[in-house]
Amino acid sequence: MRAPSSVPMPLTSSAPSTEAMDTITALAGPGLGDVERVIRECARVPDVPALEQVLLDVLTSPAKRLRPALALLVAQVVGGHHEAVVNLAAATEILHSATLVHDDIVDGAAERRGQPALHVTWSQKIAVLAGDYLFATSADLVARLDRPAIVRLFSATIHDMARSEFVTPEFDDDGDIAHRQYLQKIGHKTASLFAHTCEAVAVLADAPAEEREALRGLGWGVGMAFQITDDILDIRGAMVETGKPVGTDLRAGVLTLPVILYLGNDPSDGELVQDVLSGKSTDELAVARALDAINASGAVDEAAEVARGHANGARAALSVVRAVPARDSIEAFVQHTADRTR
Repeated sequence: MRAPSSVPMPLTSSAPSTEAMDTITALAGPGLGDVERVIRECARVPDVPALEQVLLDVLTSPAKRLRPALALLVAQVVGGHHEAVVNLAAATEILHSATLVHDDIVDGAAERRGQPALHVTWSQKIAVLAGDYLFATSADLVARLDRPAIVRLFSATIHDMARSEFVTPEFDDDGDIAHRQYLQKIGHKTASLFAHTCEAVAVLADAPAEEREALRGLGWGVGMAFQITDDILDIRGAMVETGKPVGTDLRAGVLTLPVILYLGNDPSDGELVQDVLSGKSTDELAVARALDAINASGAVDEAAEVARGHANGARAALSVVRAVPARDSIEAFVQHTADRTR
């Protein structure tokens, strides 16, 4: 049984990014409402009220639901039983939420999406346990699909995400090593979940191997483009998009692509940026000067071009699947991942 196709809606480059994303997620149709219902059901633990409140704090906080929306759009192209696709989409979002809870602990992040991080609101112990519970909940939803291949895809995703935390880009003389390490890290941490989600939808629909591989490529390109643009927004400034204060990664000493490309050009202000990254300079004036220097260079535009390259790869992967209205919706989704910085 195929889910109904949606009619693509026009996007304008002048529209605010959040409005554009609302338009794109609307293309996923009523299925997103069904996903929300499943997510809320998964947060219900009436016999442990404290746990239920923690889960509600995590799962009902403001979120873009990009991964479920993309899963639903892919299903409109390749088909699949609606209830199974909804459970898969919900499992994907819950897995994503679990990783964010643990990431905030690992990174020592105080905020998430403009709100105090879970380990700050409650405690580190509760946050770890809540993350574990969410991982198990996601696994349960996937197990209900009765598709061992999808279970393996989700396991591979979790392996990739955990592996990414052991990769820390370090700047060398020309930045080549850091560049490779950065792409490896975001591939495992971000692109992997998008890629395996799209492939899992293809598995649900019993799509041929060629479509399955193409949809995996679609998800990979979307994930890479999305993370690079997130890192650009950390420099360029759009907390509404990233859910964290501008310059958060720079203050934390995290090497992102715009910074790697900037330092690779041996700029006159390179020492200032290095001092902020290392924690040698912590005052806000130094951070502001470092951000201004990076923004004034061509590094941000160069990073944006890399993101657009990944988005183009995602669009190219779509050529394999059949031309239906939902495919146009996916192309709009892909375009947005690389255009958020404009």
